[in-house]
Amino acid sequence: MTGFESLRRIAERLRRPEHTGENRCFPCTVLNTAIVGVAALALSRRSRPLGVLALAVGLALVSLRGYVVPGTPRFAPALVDPLPVAFGHESPAGVESGSLADEGDPEAMMEALVEAGVIVPDGDQLYLDDDFRTAWEDRMADLRDRSGEELAARTAAASHSSVEGEFHGERVLLAGDRDAWLSPAIAIAETAAVEALADRGISHELRVQAAEPLRTFARTCPVCAGRVTDTTLRNCCGGPGGVSGDPERPVRACAECNAVVFAE
Repeated sequence: MTGFESLRRIAERLRRPEHTGENRCFPCTVLNTAIVGVAALALSRRSRPLGVLALAVGLALVSLRGYVVPGTPRFAPALVDPLPVAFGHESPAGVESGSLADEGDPEAMMEALVEAGVIVPDGDQLYLDDDFRTAWEDRMADLRDRSGEELAARTAAASHSSVEGEFHGERVLLAGDRDAWLSPAIAIAETAAVEALADRGISHELRVQAAEPLRTFARTCPVCAGRVTDTTLRNCCGGPGGVSGDPERPVRACAECNAVVFAE
């Protein structure tokens, strides 16, 4: 095995996709980069090579894992919020959102939705049952009127694992073994879906798995109750100005407030 291959494998083991890429928490990145810089400067006063090494390793960990200080997602947003610089996500709300959904058996999930009458097959097409849609939208309306803290608590209760729900900077943080940041649109839509599915006798595990794919059927914006349409980032949100840099990316977004409900 070559040295390059060994480094690549180490990097893959260290990588935490739930905290990087589209799921990266920018307040966490800013704070951890600053901590790494201060630590490297302090070490360089004793040994310049040691300081350089600490800087390189620290920045690599921030890049691969999202942060190096344990628990950063829980306190970083509160620390950077008072600053006069915006460190939040620049892309349309929802594009970089996490999800309640976890890996599972998509076939078993779809079979459960069909058996419960939530999804109605018609030839090659799939439709959402009208009664379920009404129940889902009613719960979204209820969550829409709740405070951020109440939304975070409901979202945590609907999650697939034991997590704590917190609300920071207009986003819901599900803090646990694998922290996840959800935009209000995704948190409302998925939490409402999990709660509405409970009335159909579907197991909690399958309800959580279904939360993300059900967003493709949304017609009402979870955030403002506007009309959700099939579009692209360029058409709904002004092109490549966001973090994603992909203006032709297909999305389902609100025609009124531009909140992204589902991104392919």
